[in-house]
Amino acid sequence: MELLVKSFFLSFGVFGRMILPMIAISAVSGIVWGMLSAVTGGYASILSGPITAAFTSLFGIRAALSLMGDHRRPGYQILTLYSILFGIFFIIAKNVAIVIPDFVTAIYTHWKYGEAISLTSFVNTDKLLMSAIGYQELTLQAVVSFAIYVAICVIMVVPLASVARSAGRGAKSAGFFDGAGRSFIPLFCIFSVSIFFQFFFGLLSVLMVSLPIALALLSMLITQSLPDLDHIRILQGLAVSGGLLWLQSWTWAAAALALVKNEKITEQQHSAAATQEVTA
Repeated sequence: MELLVKSFFLSFGVFGRMILPMIAISAVSGIVWGMLSAVTGGYASILSGPITAAFTSLFGIRAALSLMGDHRRPGYQILTLYSILFGIFFIIAKNVAIVIPDFVTAIYTHWKYGEAISLTSFVNTDKLLMSAIGYQELTLQAVVSFAIYVAICVIMVVPLASVARSAGRGAKSAGFFDGAGRSFIPLFCIFSVSIFFQFFFGLLSVLMVSLPIALALLSMLITQSLPDLDHIRILQGLAVSGGLLWLQSWTWAAAALALVKNEKITEQQHSAAATQEVTA
């Protein structure tokens, strides 16, 4: 409960600090990934989203740590390296979250229709799914996928925060899995709510921000004149983008607080162990 409350209030400070960096990261990543996609024939786009999200998360956690007193300047080379590693990890995690429920659903479908489970029979699974799975099963499958994905993310929250802090100049390096699974329950609650609403805010941001900007640019190219701008739509787009950034800021604040909390617990445990040794 303490982590929920503290992260909620800290998130507003993180939100304020991340407005300009988010604009810069979006602009730079768009240019970099656009060039890489052109060179690789579009294959770089597979990695662009997860790696950019990992870099943004590391930067956001550093902003939260800065508000908590860690004012070391970040090493961008280290942040980039860890962004690539965590980006690839989260690509795998997302695929695992999709594959496991699909695999279980396929087994259930074959069992329901009395078919023998074999590699050949899985080829026809899609046809069976169309008739065997109803709305409730599909909903359950989506919920299980979501829960698995959130759980994997939460397990790696403290390691991600530890790496973010180690990216500060002069800081000690951290292992990839240091602190994995710590503060799982409160972090799972925070991330479940945040990621759930991020999906809808992300969809709205595409419809109310990205799409209107693309249409405005297209109109400028065709008509060679500035398009009429709807001020209400602009304000709505800014509000949606701000809501999406705040939801992300909440998770970054929670990650930083979980790191500090678990380090204090570890220090207390070491102190208690040292005291017992001295007493013995």
